[in-house]
Amino acid sequence: MRHWGGSGDYVEGERVFAPPAGSFDPDWVAGLVLDRTSTPVPRTALAGAALADWSRRDAGEDERVRALEGDGLDPATARHVVRAVEDFATAYGVG
Repeated sequence: MRHWGGSGDYVEGERVFAPPAGSFDPDWVAGLVLDRTSTPVPRTALAGAALADWSRRDAGEDERVRALEGDGLDPATARHVVRAVEDFATAYGVG
């Protein structure tokens, strides 16, 4: 069965709403990447990559992608992580 509203990773009793305003949630970002791609990268690895990218936000997008590639992600997944981090920061007011 396909979950149309997201990755389907959250179940009854777990958090189903966005993280508190002003807080960064790398697991939430990993879910964004999984919802947008068919990447075979585990969610925990994507969350780690999102956290690493968060610490590099003062760099340019290309530099951030290269850094994630150096951490072991393929270029397409690295770019998705960078974009998801930025989308999360914009949507949830994290700066």
